[in-house]
Amino acid sequence: MKSLRGNFDTQYNTYIAAGEPLIFHCHHYNTFLQATLEDTKDYIDIYPILVDSAQEIVYSQMLEYFTESNIIDITERKQIAEDFFMFCGYGKFSLDEVSSNGGKVMSEADHYSYGWKSKFGLRSENEPMVSFFTQGFLAGATEAIFNLPLGSMDCKQLSCYTKNDNFVSFELSKATNAKNLSHSPKKGKTQNYTLTNPSSTSVNYIGIREALTNMPIEGTHSSKGMIDAFGVLLTRMYSNYYCQISYRMLKKLEETMGTDGLMLADQLLTEAGHVCAFNTFGGIMESAEWNGLIKPMCQTREDWVHGIVAVVNAFGWGFWEVLELEPAKKLVLKVTNGYESNSYLQTFGKSPIPVSFLAKGGTKGIMNLIYNGDIITEPSLTDSYYAEICNSPKAFSVIQTKCRAMGDNEDIFEVYL
Repeated sequence: MKSLRGNFDTQYNTYIAAGEPLIFHCHHYNTFLQATLEDTKDYIDIYPILVDSAQEIVYSQMLEYFTESNIIDITERKQIAEDFFMFCGYGKFSLDEVSSNGGKVMSEADHYSYGWKSKFGLRSENEPMVSFFTQGFLAGATEAIFNLPLGSMDCKQLSCYTKNDNFVSFELSKATNAKNLSHSPKKGKTQNYTLTNPSSTSVNYIGIREALTNMPIEGTHSSKGMIDAFGVLLTRMYSNYYCQISYRMLKKLEETMGTDGLMLADQLLTEAGHVCAFNTFGGIMESAEWNGLIKPMCQTREDWVHGIVAVVNAFGWGFWEVLELEPAKKLVLKVTNGYESNSYLQTFGKSPIPVSFLAKGGTKGIMNLIYNGDIITEPSLTDSYYAEICNSPKAFSVIQTKCRAMGDNEDIFEVYL
């Protein structure tokens, strides 16, 4: 059996698998972003967006891979989809009972279901189950496996860890009314660039990227398709999934609420990026991997800033570069080939507002962790600690001063007191 994988492309600073960019994010961001989007359910119909966006991307990727690799055997196609889902840290399922008409899918583990329960606990009786991404993955993969039209399959979740079930399961069926879905934006509007080692720090950006991109960070059969690393559950997630669900929410809120909707989306999505930084960056800076590889390069807190920025350059988020760093006061950071601008430009064209919300919140999070929260002392990354950081008089603010989606050449963020 062939295996769908990919390669880390240093000219884009991202991992590409069958034309689809993949980036590292953890269960804290995945579930918090989904919860953030769910908070808009009283204003917009958010749940189809969460499913359909995954369905479009997975269908586009799988069909391209099957076609270009000349894979026509249905059993092999199923195995490739199962294996890729597991490799990326999404969990583990079996498509044995699935035909072109649908069927039941049993999952031994599911990232969203398990991650949600570990972060937020059980869901109430009137709340839906949480594995919307997996529903879309299963529908899109099944369409590609059987050469069905995009939008012709539906998938519903039957059981979930968040409902106190002991397993996760789904049911695929032919859509009663075919959905009008679009193909993935793929790599989007990309930029080529070259990573360099800054002269202002002893941190070896290129060496860190080389080391991290060659680490076997992947889900396996023995781990049931989960990636437990850096103290979090990681995924190699489709960058376009984050972008499509976020920007479709933004557009719907704008349609419903006008300028107020844009402002609300900005606040919600930036906060999701800040939470990501707190948990992901914080977890990394307290991990054995950090202590062994990066901490020995750090002599000052400013080196810690460079250290975590160097790590980001291995995550597939584009090229992150410190332009200005005033200790405990200010950070100016440039992002080239950022996945948010790449996807937005390809899908929607020019934007009236800055749209790099993850990078915006993440940049703010770096300064809050290192200078406000004192991550060097290895505090427990609890909700109360997060609240303490956010409510501190030393809490940082952030603004995006340049945005490629608005016509600039790069994305630039300024973090300040």
